[in-house]
Amino acid sequence: MDQALAASTLRDQDSAAADLRDWLTSLGEGVDLGNVGPEFLLVYLEEEWLPSHPGRKRGRAGPKAVAGVLSSLSGWFERFGRAGPYQPATGVGNPCNCQWVSDYRKGYRRGGMLEGYEEVSAVPLTPEKYKRLCVYLFQRYLGEPGVVAGLVLLRDLLCSQYMWQSTMRGHDTGKLGLADFCDPDRPGAVDTRLPLPPPWSWPAGRQYRLCVRERGTKTSRTRRADPVFLEPNPGRPELCFPRTLALYMWRSAQPGAPGCAVRSWLFRPLTSDRRGFKEEPLSSSALGARIRRHLRDADLYAGETSHSFRRGALQAAAAEGVGTAGLMGLGQIRSPAILARYLDPHRHGARQVV
Repeated sequence: MDQALAASTLRDQDSAAADLRDWLTSLGEGVDLGNVGPEFLLVYLEEEWLPSHPGRKRGRAGPKAVAGVLSSLSGWFERFGRAGPYQPATGVGNPCNCQWVSDYRKGYRRGGMLEGYEEVSAVPLTPEKYKRLCVYLFQRYLGEPGVVAGLVLLRDLLCSQYMWQSTMRGHDTGKLGLADFCDPDRPGAVDTRLPLPPPWSWPAGRQYRLCVRERGTKTSRTRRADPVFLEPNPGRPELCFPRTLALYMWRSAQPGAPGCAVRSWLFRPLTSDRRGFKEEPLSSSALGARIRRHLRDADLYAGETSHSFRRGALQAAAAEGVGTAGLMGLGQIRSPAILARYLDPHRHGARQVV
């Protein structure tokens, strides 16, 4: 089932796989998409894909372009039954999901930096766009008859709410787990209220305030991060993280949603058959692709990424008068110089250095 994938994503995956298939066929060595391994894949990238996909300002494509084609190929392999880590001994699994390809991507990115490649900073998401995106996702959920497709929309809405309200990066958002939720009155203790009851069962005036202390974030690698408080918003349910979380966890645990119940990771990717969720965190690349898709579908897209939530939320807080100390606490930023980069309204205009 591909109903949870955007048509543009399917086209990108099919196109990338078709190009690889044609190249494999031209070799005449009996290798096809059903048995290709990472060694052929890496040769294809160096000898065929890169020469035919030069960068706009340099001789070679940028690291993000390489990551993009590998992501498209990986998604295609998963759709057609080659899921999971690649096993060299048996040739089973996704050839894009192996240490060789991971090392290649990292090495290509480092090499690009040495050659003068500079990544463009994320375009800040404006508060108005954030609110409109949440309204769009909530309305899409209300009109979605499919159980899994509806849960995917709720998941994406929760991710959007969390990234804005916590200013957490996409990578840290994707690996948020139930064990990261703490008692808001005692942030060192587990929140025993989870899962919250469904919103329609809450007594009049009852609201929930949540607290998160993630483990192993980019800022706090060896300990739990500082507490992040997620406040209720009874007047705007589409912006209320506690309410959306309650709805998401209740819906995922119903008998009509087998394989969907939240057990550990809160935000998970779909299984290869699109009938349930894998028990693993949602990757930052997958989250970014979903965000871009929704922004485009809602006619809101202007180059934003998942990191745009972090930049936009910090800039919005600064515009509301929050001081340097408060902003550094909100973003869990240790350096004033780094904060200044987030607050620079023109930084996303940087391009590649030639």
